Amino acid sequence: MDDNDFVAAPADWYDGFFEREWLDVVALATPDERTQQQVDFILARLALEPGASVLDLACGHGRITLELARRGFRVTGLDLSARSLELARAAAKGEGLDVEWIHADMRELPAGARFDAVINVFTSFGYYDDDSENERVVHGVARALAPGGAFLIDTFNLLALARRYRERDWEERDGGVLFLQQHRYDVLRGRNNARWTFVHPDGRRSEIAHSVRAYAPHELAALLERAGLAVEGAWGGYDGSELSMDTWRQILLARLAP
Repeated sequence: MDDNDFVAAPADWYDGFFEREWLDVVALATPDERTQQQVDFILARLALEPGASVLDLACGHGRITLELARRGFRVTGLDLSARSLELARAAAKGEGLDVEWIHADMRELPAGARFDAVINVFTSFGYYDDDSENERVVHGVARALAPGGAFLIDTFNLLALARRYRERDWEERDGGVLFLQQHRYDVLRGRNNARWTFVHPDGRRSEIAHSVRAYAPHELAALLERAGLAVEGAWGGYDGSELSMDTWRQILLARLAP
């Protein structure tokens, strides 16, 4: 694709984006040891009581949700991707795990639900074209938390993105799939626009596009504070590293007042 042909994703790109290539080539290829490390980190920071209730917001195919259920927590997974939830339900049934699965937009949390913790990981935030809609998600999380409940969010760090921004990149994924990436950063709207092309071993090509609001740590912290959540911890990765201008991830822990 020529640079002049780059077209940003539509405003509702997230509706359907996670049904095929994202799920098959990226999400399902996550090693189990990475999931274990991430859940260890999440639980250490949340410091939950045994059997506490947790909402995995934008849970995908349930890799984190299922592991939390295996460890004895009462877990709800919410996602807009029907196929991801189909895989999650089948996995839970196969293991005899009791998980509530909800097919919904993350802006529409179940009315009256109260959770001891909410998690939102793997850059599952900032999808909506209007900033007020992204903020609406966080306000919904605050309403869904029990008094003293915690919200852990993990997304990419704008400061690190800016320091090593690449408009083009490629890699070979498992199964011999060539993964080509094109990026354009909208400096006035703070959005990273991407168009991904997958070239399969049989020569078949497929393409998907997305647009995600990029937050600097101070912006994300302010957003949480506006929703009534007090930030009490920040890290640059699941290894517990300090959040900085160079850490690709930003993981923030915020809590509702008791």
